[in-house]
Amino acid sequence: MPQTLSTSVDRRALLANGGTLLAAWLGCNSILAPSGARAADEPAPVSLSGLKGHAPTPLPAIDFTDEGGAARHLADWRGRIVILNLWATWCQPCVAEMPALSRLAARLSATGDIAVLPVSVDRGGAATVRRFYKARAIAGLPVLCDPQMQIPTALREEGVPLSLLVDRQGREVLRIVGPVRWDEAGAEDRIRRLASGA
Repeated sequence: MPQTLSTSVDRRALLANGGTLLAAWLGCNSILAPSGARAADEPAPVSLSGLKGHAPTPLPAIDFTDEGGAARHLADWRGRIVILNLWATWCQPCVAEMPALSRLAARLSATGDIAVLPVSVDRGGAATVRRFYKARAIAGLPVLCDPQMQIPTALREEGVPLSLLVDRQGREVLRIVGPVRWDEAGAEDRIRRLASGA
């Protein structure tokens, strides 16, 4: 199993109540935390420039649903580089990370060779994500959902945000637990280099 790059802050997410991911990861909950605030124990976003990938690793089947409830599969994006980001509206580091992810997706839309797939694990599904995007003026990101938390289980991860960089062959080349500065200068080039093993 590939080594997970994580922030130094302890992850305390718990699986309980039939698979519900509790908002215990760093004690974050967007309902309780003010918008834009960062708790003292909340991890700072990491820079892509300092990250190193790992050897390409096959992934299990990763399935989720789109805004209309249709089944989608990570394999649908084979041939493109994919940023798969697992997040939740109740997780403050996720909430703080989403605008940067949205800005990156906007910059990448012209090339089309890198897909940004933010998959929400909120139990409320697409309706919850749509409300969040509207309230936070998040544009350019698809509404994708995994309310049964099948992806974290398949990846053996409990914390969010969780990001995987997937190469054009559908293999994981980088795993990051914690927020990322997705919109920093040079992010696109760094993503391409990581995906190519550089």
